[in-house]
Amino acid sequence: MIKALLIAPYSGLAEIAKKAAYPDDIQLDIVIGNLDEGVKIAQQAEKQGYQLIISRGGTATMIQDAISIPVVHIDITGYDMLRVFTLLRGLDSGVALVGYSNISEGANTICNILEFDVKMITIEDRKEVRGHLQQLKQDNYSVVIGDVITVQVAEEVGLRGVLITSGKEALMDAMEEGKRVHHFFRKVNRHFNYFRYTFTNTPLPIVLLDQQQNIIEKNLKFDHEINDQQILKSPKITLLIQRVLAGKGTHWAELIEGDNRYDIQAFVVNEREGIIGLILHVSLIETEIQSISIYDSVGHEPILGESSFAHSLKENLGHYVYTDEPVGLIGEPGTGKFTLAREIHFQRFGQDAPLMLIDAGKLKDTEMTIISRKISRLDKGTLVIKDIDKLARATSETIEQVISSVPHLKVIVLTNPSLVQLVAESDFSEDLYQKITKYPLHIPPLRMRKVDIRAYVDFFITEFHTHEGMETLGMKREAVEQMQQYTWKGNLSQLKQVVRELSMMSSGNYIEKSQVEQLLTQYEAEDSRVSENHALPLEGTLKEIEQQVITIVLEEENQNQSKAASRLGINRSTLWRKLKLK
Repeated sequence: MIKALLIAPYSGLAEIAKKAAYPDDIQLDIVIGNLDEGVKIAQQAEKQGYQLIISRGGTATMIQDAISIPVVHIDITGYDMLRVFTLLRGLDSGVALVGYSNISEGANTICNILEFDVKMITIEDRKEVRGHLQQLKQDNYSVVIGDVITVQVAEEVGLRGVLITSGKEALMDAMEEGKRVHHFFRKVNRHFNYFRYTFTNTPLPIVLLDQQQNIIEKNLKFDHEINDQQILKSPKITLLIQRVLAGKGTHWAELIEGDNRYDIQAFVVNEREGIIGLILHVSLIETEIQSISIYDSVGHEPILGESSFAHSLKENLGHYVYTDEPVGLIGEPGTGKFTLAREIHFQRFGQDAPLMLIDAGKLKDTEMTIISRKISRLDKGTLVIKDIDKLARATSETIEQVISSVPHLKVIVLTNPSLVQLVAESDFSEDLYQKITKYPLHIPPLRMRKVDIRAYVDFFITEFHTHEGMETLGMKREAVEQMQQYTWKGNLSQLKQVVRELSMMSSGNYIEKSQVEQLLTQYEAEDSRVSENHALPLEGTLKEIEQQVITIVLEEENQNQSKAASRLGINRSTLWRKLKLK
């Protein structure tokens, strides 16, 4: 049963409604109220549980803007127009119709067909009525046709007002429309309540914010768990809102509240109004895990240089960007593998998705379950695994499972050339090796592409000038040529370190050749001393010489087996096995 209320702007409509027969599934009550009075009646009716309001003209429009239940308009039909023109058929002139376009357009058509001489005036706001009627009176018009407000004002200015009434046909049409609207509204409202219940009772804290970081809505879990809601005013949240609205994707950030750590997932709720949603996932990492980092905003990393490798990379990088298979970046330490991984991510996703970095050299076996669950939360983005050659055998098998379980993520693996040897010695999963080297990209060391040094020197100097305030503006040509004579065992990482030191040493605008010679001479002397200290007598068996090398490296790394294994280019388990045989 539909509980409906007819708010009639004039008494005649109420009388017609009382005489009509209605469908059995509608309980109709009838009251009289025009414009503001009708609005007050409708607002009270909503509180009393009415499910549908029926009214006419400007009163219906005003009611519709004031309440949240459905409002059905009683239309003015052709029959209603014919009735009023029939009533006035004896008048030859001095008749005008003043009303909204829904009245005047239809009336104009009927008058043209029947050749009635009626002046048509269309209004857009009821405030226009009085001015038009006063002008009509001055022009010697005597009768004005219109709705309730037109008739009321006509009587006030001294004109005869004739109301266009709605007949039984229009009222019954409104009843049928009311039934359709009510059933549709009930269906929509039911689904809305499902969504409302889901939002309110989701077992994760959820909050909706506007661009000023004001809370629009929040669920029960948010109220119960977030003690200090002022944290939502933090600059980190400000930046997150800006990124989400600019990128229209899902973004992640980390938020710390007291002893609690949250991974925040942000998404657009209403782009036009600038409203975003935040889901606060309780962090799976209670203490800081150094092996994992999340980069929410990765910028463009230019491919520099004039070497054949640089030109080939610029032309063919798209093959690695758009493949859905894991990409393996292979090269010595410091060759820029992670920088290239960031550029692949940027070209694939821009700044609309996060990049997660796992540093295998710092990874503990016990952390894999936590990291796997953290990865599963990402709906898109890039997973970069750095130094995968340093994984223990058991962990490498877990990583293989993780890679297979995230087809929605771009996977990039960074490794040293020694990985092939580890596979041969059964210290690394061959299945994982085959998976990550299906699309390999070998990055040559800097000593094999020294022509690129000029571009990197200029890039680093610009970076130091912009971000660190260094006054150096460049390096002399002969100084660059001197740089190209060095072997650069540390590759681009070492080059950047040297350029920074030269920039700090330089008092002029440009780095001179003499400064380069002086600094690189010191580096070469250090390399020579290291070589002398590491010089081994080639006496004894191969195994004995190997043990001497391991002993020296362990001493230099303060017995840190992970670092020693990294320098030796072997896995930690391989190092442990060799030490056991000592």
